Amino acid sequence: MEYKLNLGVWNSVFAVPSAVADNYIKLAGGNNLKVLLYVLRNAGLKMSAEEIGKATGVNSDDVRDGLLFWEQTGLLAVSDGEIIPGDAGVRSARPHESPNKPVANLKKIELERSPQFAPKEIARAVRDDVGMDFLFKECERIYGRTLKHTEQNSLMLITEETGIPAECTLMLVEYCASVNKATPAYMKTIAVDWLERGIMTLPMVEEEIKTMREANSLESKLKRLFEMNSVFSKAQKDFIRKWSALGYDEEMMGEAYQITLDATGKPAFPYMNKIIEGWSNDGIKTKEQLEKSKIKHKEKTKKEQSTKSTYDLDEISRLINKKYKEEA
Repeated sequence: MEYKLNLGVWNSVFAVPSAVADNYIKLAGGNNLKVLLYVLRNAGLKMSAEEIGKATGVNSDDVRDGLLFWEQTGLLAVSDGEIIPGDAGVRSARPHESPNKPVANLKKIELERSPQFAPKEIARAVRDDVGMDFLFKECERIYGRTLKHTEQNSLMLITEETGIPAECTLMLVEYCASVNKATPAYMKTIAVDWLERGIMTLPMVEEEIKTMREANSLESKLKRLFEMNSVFSKAQKDFIRKWSALGYDEEMMGEAYQITLDATGKPAFPYMNKIIEGWSNDGIKTKEQLEKSKIKHKEKTKKEQSTKSTYDLDEISRLINKKYKEEA
């Protein structure tokens, strides 16, 4: 008698490294796991990010992010478009850092370099640090999904390379999400700015975010007031922050805007700046003070014109009298 084992659906199987379940099943997230399973199942076949995305329901950008994730784990390696098994990897070594450079400058260089943290490093940090574990969980709550590898790397980058506490990083993420800019690039830009200005503690971060929210609200109001469809440029934002620091609200900025339009026919920010600087030098901060100043200026101008007119009449009268005397 011959025997044959019938495994049914198990007759067609493919291998998945045990490290996936042992080390990365929590950290990887659904999209990354989908990408890995599809790649393993279709070993030997050529496939594009778009094809993988169509088959798995994951958009192509997330497919690339997923491949990067598994490459960083060392389980896969990507070379010239070919995906091959890889050895467990670690983050690439960084160039030697000169001890003569200020620490803040070194941290800024690291932020701008954007080093990649291997998933193993991220998993270890989340496991060993209560603050990092809380940060990742809260960020997943804010995003409403599992974090992508690029987002995980960004959080590690901000906390590990700048020294900004996890609770401060969380406040940064919450702020960015509230203004619909919760991208790794935008958060890194803010982190670099904080690092340069020494904003490193919870009270300082709270105050900075309060200022940022006020500035964001002011910019929204001014966009409507100035009837602008595009976002403000960096130079224009700098002007707005300067005017706000001088104590001017959107009403006074609106007054400067109208004066500028009347004079130039366009919203010329340098011209507006001259107006507001003039008000600041004259101690004019409110619309009421501005109206009083306008009235005072008109009265002064009228008086000068009246004086000039009187002087001219007296001079004419003197000349006429002089002429009559000479003729007499």
